[in-house]
Amino acid sequence: MNPHRSLGAFWLLLSLGAALPLLVLAWRGLGDVAILPKVLDLAGVSLLLALAGSLLCLAVGGGLAWLAFRARLHPGWDALLLPAYLVPPFVGALGFLYALQLVGLQPYGVGGILLAWTAHYAPIAYLLLRPALESKLAPLLIASEVHGVTGWRRVRALLPPLFPALVAAFGALYLTLLGNFGVPAVLGLPAQVYTLPTLAYARLFSPASPDPLGEAAAIGLLLGLLAVPALLLSSQPSGEPSPRPLRPRLVWAARIGFALFALAAVAFPLVGLMRRALFNTFTGAFQPAFATALELPLVRQGLTNSVLQALLATGMLLLLGLLMAPQPAALRRLRQVLDLHYLLPGTLLALGLILLLAPTPLYATPWILLLAYLLNFAALMLRAMEAGLEAGIERLVEVGRLFGLRRRQAWWKIGFPLMRPYLAAGVFLVLPLCLAELTLSAMLYAPGSETLGVAVLSALNGGLFREAAAIGLMLMALSLLLLWVPRRGVV
Repeated sequence: MNPHRSLGAFWLLLSLGAALPLLVLAWRGLGDVAILPKVLDLAGVSLLLALAGSLLCLAVGGGLAWLAFRARLHPGWDALLLPAYLVPPFVGALGFLYALQLVGLQPYGVGGILLAWTAHYAPIAYLLLRPALESKLAPLLIASEVHGVTGWRRVRALLPPLFPALVAAFGALYLTLLGNFGVPAVLGLPAQVYTLPTLAYARLFSPASPDPLGEAAAIGLLLGLLAVPALLLSSQPSGEPSPRPLRPRLVWAARIGFALFALAAVAFPLVGLMRRALFNTFTGAFQPAFATALELPLVRQGLTNSVLQALLATGMLLLLGLLMAPQPAALRRLRQVLDLHYLLPGTLLALGLILLLAPTPLYATPWILLLAYLLNFAALMLRAMEAGLEAGIERLVEVGRLFGLRRRQAWWKIGFPLMRPYLAAGVFLVLPLCLAELTLSAMLYAPGSETLGVAVLSALNGGLFREAAAIGLMLMALSLLLLWVPRRGVV
C-alpha cells in the first residue's frame, strides 16, 4: 500500500473523529430547525454584539499596541495588561457589576456586556497586533521618516501591510465573543438580553421545553452558521516582537494609556468585588464572606474540581506537545485538525459531546468535562510548540545530529531545553482558560463535578451576592498566580 495514501487516510479519519461531536450536533439540530424562525431576533442580537465587541476590542487593543510600538515600550509594561486577560471574563463582569453599583449605575444589558468584553479581550487584540506592528510597520516607518512622508500619506503607506493582521485579529475576537457565555449570563440574563449561547443553555435545562436537547442543538447549529464565515479570518499571527532602531515617540502617552487601562479593566472591578466580599451590604461593617462561601459544599467541591481539572488538562496537553515536538509536520497537521474546536464556540462542542456520549458511561462524569477541555484547548498548546519550532529550534536539533547525536539525544540535549520558554507560554495560555472556563462547565457538569464558575452562577441565582464576590476573588487570585510563570510572547 502506498505510504502517502495510508497517511492521508489516517489524517482523514482523525479529522472526522475530531469533528464527530459537531457532525452529530448538526444532524440533531436539523431535526428541530422549525424553532429557528422564533430565535432569529436573538441571533441578530448575538451577531451585532459580537461585531460591536470585536471592533471595540480591536480599537482599544490596537491603540495600545500602536502606542507601545511608537514609544518602544519594554515588554515589562505588558504586565499592566495581562491581569485583565487572566481574570476570568465572568469574574470581571461580576466586578464591574458591583463597582458600577457603588456609583449608582446598573450595568445590566448591552452596555455592560460590551464593557466587560472590552476590558477582558482588548489585551488579546494587543498581543495579536504588537508583533505584526514590529514586523510589518517598523521598516516602513523608518523609510517614511527618512523620506519625510507625514500625515495622510504616511497612513496610506502604513495601513495596507497591517490589514491582514487586523482582519485576522478581528476574526479571532469575533469567534471568541460570539461563543462567550459567562459575561452575557452575568450581565445579560437579569435584563433579559439573551445571546445564542445563553439561549441554548436555557433551552437545554428548560423543564417546559418538549425537546430540550433538540432545541438546544438547533440553536447551536445556528450559532455555528454565524461562526463559519469568520473561520476564514481567524488565522492568528505568531512570533515575538523584533525591536528595530526606531526613535521613541509618545512615551508618556503610552505609559498613561497602559496605566489607565489597568485601572479601568482590573483595579475598578477589583474594588467592586472587594467591597461586596469584605463589607456587609447593609451595615457597612467589615465582615468578609470568604468563610461563609467556603462553608457551601458546592464552593468547596468547585474549588477542588477547578484546580484538578485545570492542572490535569494542562499537564496532559503539555505531554502531548512534548511528544509531538520532534514531529513538526505531524504536530502542525494535528493542530489544524483540532483548531476547529478552539475556534468555534464552546457551546457547539458541549452540545455535541452530550449528544455523542449520553449513551456511554462517560456522560455525567468529570471525564466528559476533561475531554471537552482537552479538545477545546489542545490547539493553543500546539500553537505554542509551533512557534518554538518556527523560531529555529528544529534547525538547531538537526545541527546536533550533524555532530553525531542520535535524533532522540539531539532533542533531549538541545531541542527540549530550548523549548522550555514555549512550553511555559503554552501553560500560560491554557491554564487560566481552563480555570476560567464556564461554557463547557455549565453544560457538562454533573453533581459532584461542579467548577468554581458553576458555583458563582449558582450563588448569583440563589441571591448569595457577597458569597459570589468572594468566590470571584478566589478565582481571580488563582488566575493571577500565573503572572509568575516565566514565558515568552507567544500567542
